Amino acid sequence: MMINFGALSFSSMALGSVALSILTVVGRGNRTFALIMAAVSIFMGVYMWSNLSDYGQIPASLGMIALVIALLPSKKRPPAEEED
Repeated sequence: MMINFGALSFSSMALGSVALSILTVVGRGNRTFALIMAAVSIFMGVYMWSNLSDYGQIPASLGMIALVIALLPSKKRPPAEEED
């Protein structure tokens, strides 16, 4: 039971990391937290995969996807013009 709970919780954290990476690429966000979340997802997935169960492949692969998305160049937007 504990391995299933760990796999589900780390997978949901990795899904959140993918969503955060997408938001930082599309919007104007700081990528530092997205990169940290992706790295932690990869680390926890690899740790679970090597020590506990093969279910660790899921968060590790989602973390890699999040890392690749976070490292993509962001869309260049023109600066917002203020009205007087």
